[in-house]
Amino acid sequence: MRREKKPAKFSTQELKYKKKLVKEGKEVYWRVIEYPKNIVVAEYFFEEDASRMVKFQNENQVFKGDGGIPEMLHVKLGHNPDHSLE
Repeated sequence: MRREKKPAKFSTQELKYKKKLVKEGKEVYWRVIEYPKNIVVAEYFFEEDASRMVKFQNENQVFKGDGGIPEMLHVKLGHNPDHSLE
């Protein structure tokens, strides 16, 4: 007998998005961070904009099946050690 093919398993791990205030010199801005990967997915000047994205992503989990927001949409921070998240 042949076995039935099972549908592909989507990630059951819950994605969480949080905002974090970052100060670099005289510049102050908000980062949206995707957990558990700890990846910066967006940067905003206003807290309201970051809050809006965090709320939307936490409620809808749009990229959950893909394992998070695609890499091409991540914010590239460069090689500056001052951009570390920890």
